[in-house]
Amino acid sequence: MSACIRDEYYRLLKEWLDALLACTMNDPVHPSVDGAILCPACTAIHGRCHEAVYPLMAMAELSGERKYLDAARKLFRWSSCMLCDDGSLYNDSQSAWNGTTVFGAISLFQALRHHGQLLEAGERKEWEDRLFRMAGWLQDGISPEKKFNINYIAANAAAMALIGCDYSRDEMTAQARKLAGFACRCVTEQGLVYGEGSLEKNATVRGGSAVDIGYNVEETLPSLFEYARAMQDEDAMAVVRKAARAHLDLMLPDGAWDNSFGSRNFKWTYWGSRTADGCQAMLNALGKADPVFAEAAYRNLMLYRRCTDGLLYGGPHYRRHGEPACVHHAFCHAKVLAQALDEGIAEFERTAIPADEPEMLKHYPETETYRLRCGGWRMTVCAGDFPYMKGGHASGGTITLLWHREYGPVFAAANTDFSMREPMNQQLTRKKKLLGSLCPRLEKQENGTIWSQVYDFGTAVTVQSEPDRVIVRTEGTLCDTSHRPSAEGEKFSLEYTLTEQGLAVKGGLTSGAETGAALILPVIRSGGETAVSGCSALIGGQIRVTSATAIEYEGTVFNPAPGFEAENLRIHPGRDGLFDVMISVEEVSG
Repeated sequence: MSACIRDEYYRLLKEWLDALLACTMNDPVHPSVDGAILCPACTAIHGRCHEAVYPLMAMAELSGERKYLDAARKLFRWSSCMLCDDGSLYNDSQSAWNGTTVFGAISLFQALRHHGQLLEAGERKEWEDRLFRMAGWLQDGISPEKKFNINYIAANAAAMALIGCDYSRDEMTAQARKLAGFACRCVTEQGLVYGEGSLEKNATVRGGSAVDIGYNVEETLPSLFEYARAMQDEDAMAVVRKAARAHLDLMLPDGAWDNSFGSRNFKWTYWGSRTADGCQAMLNALGKADPVFAEAAYRNLMLYRRCTDGLLYGGPHYRRHGEPACVHHAFCHAKVLAQALDEGIAEFERTAIPADEPEMLKHYPETETYRLRCGGWRMTVCAGDFPYMKGGHASGGTITLLWHREYGPVFAAANTDFSMREPMNQQLTRKKKLLGSLCPRLEKQENGTIWSQVYDFGTAVTVQSEPDRVIVRTEGTLCDTSHRPSAEGEKFSLEYTLTEQGLAVKGGLTSGAETGAALILPVIRSGGETAVSGCSALIGGQIRVTSATAIEYEGTVFNPAPGFEAENLRIHPGRDGLFDVMISVEEVSG
């Protein structure tokens, strides 16, 4: 089994790297671009592309092909264009952000540790000198006192531990212990890591925390794992194992991560997060002792495969929507594939993961999020109130995820309103007319202002679990994008009933009829045709939506996060102002 999986890792890594080589610039006359990787999606050079030196060096040794070593050398030389006089590297040529120096340092360290013998002696010294300059800045450059997000603090703990241990730098290992100690204290009782937006545990009015599953599983926990392993810190390793196991509850059976409620989910890609490093190396290493982690790594790897055509795309429907792939995903995630191959793929027999048969009901109070299961259905409801950005994660007791084992995602909502919070780290679609929210929601528009359930940070949610169903009741106020209620303070009340047969949604505004509100359902179409007639709709040939009132088809919408196309259904209330909708899965004939 491990040999077959190793081949999957190797083939995928090689495909990504060959695609990156095809994007590599060859212009000796202009050193500022020679050897850099030009992104076909963003028509720009991402300053962090030099991090591909490690996977390129790994493939040079694995394949014996010199082209990868040549590309790594050129990329290292080009990276001097991002290098500042204090040892830090700019994130991009016109960006003063330099926290990402830590990821470049770790990549350079891994290249030297595993494949430094491929370099000439003088060349290797040049690379090590660069590493020490970067590490010198990192010693004081990233810390909790400077208000970095937790992923940077954990990554710097890893960098200081790796460099400090291998090069006998006691001052660095001391800093590593300090940083890791802080990061380990940012793990909640539920096992979730907080700190993506605020390092305070009780960061919101309702006592909520800034939790982002994408960054947790693809950067923070893998970094803490690297720290604990390098320093042989058993206490930290115990924290990592427990937290990693807790986060497996948030992996879907298809290998995706449920970041529908994450504080930074504007970068959610379904398989992970746009510019993070990936979970493969950590899960593979943990999988050598516990096969559930190896199984999770394999499922996530296969999701990478389904989202790859040369480069790794930023979501499952990017290609179908005609969106090119950004190189950032490939050069970041290539690092963890290379590391897994360098360290040896875990040997294991296929096994179940927690998402295959999860608890019927699980509550995450730190984000006021509920995850539900009934039969083949998985559902997430969020009422969290962490304001990372305007138009950020959905709240209001919104169904941020609905998934079925025979169909996959039905709803998958990231940010409520698309915006380029990190312009060089996100992707802008040119199909503006199709850009829309993937949040199922109750909303109304009045005098140019949208008042919606998703913006309400004060919604009350109660959940009742029975042997054959889970019932969720939400009560809140329609708000604008700044989380302010209208002058009328229009209240809503919704009830979701999840059974093995499907999801029933009932309720509406409590003010009664003629409210002007509508229930918007962006149903993901994974394939097949869409048919809407009267009070019934069939999406993708499988998802049946029936309503007590007429269903209006508004066409296809797409959102770059998490990268799905959906068919937008608008349902108006009955004469009593209420909605009554059922969502189910139909068997595919033949």
